Amino acid sequence: MRALKNIKIKFMDKVAHCTALFDTGSSHTVIQRTFFEKNFGPKWTKLPKTIKLYLVNGEFAEADKYAQITIIIDDIELLPPETALIVDKFVEKIEIEGRKVKLPELIIGSGTMDKYGIVLDPREGIKLTGATLLL
Repeated sequence: MRALKNIKIKFMDKVAHCTALFDTGSSHTVIQRTFFEKNFGPKWTKLPKTIKLYLVNGEFAEADKYAQITIIIDDIELLPPETALIVDKFVEKIEIEGRKVKLPELIIGSGTMDKYGIVLDPREGIKLTGATLLL
């Protein structure tokens, strides 16, 4: 299941607005390198080993850097910060049923959703469970 939402992310003392795809089929949380650099500069950490990923459109990509970001949903900061893999080759648009769709700057994977108690509800969209709100 997938859902889109406009959220904020914080890195160090800066906050940026972005569109996030909450994707239960994704095992990692990833962010576009160009978006990250534009908003926060090249202040990531190199991974000791490159991670191979498949993006939502089925294309292969590699991540060799990451950053600890704070995800902010509806003005609620999710703590502790989350590890987001930074992907250089990030497809900006994909074709779905004959139409071009812009991909979001951030993909939030199932591990992140489990960690913070984020639930995708078909009727209500993205919900934070009570456990998240007590943090």
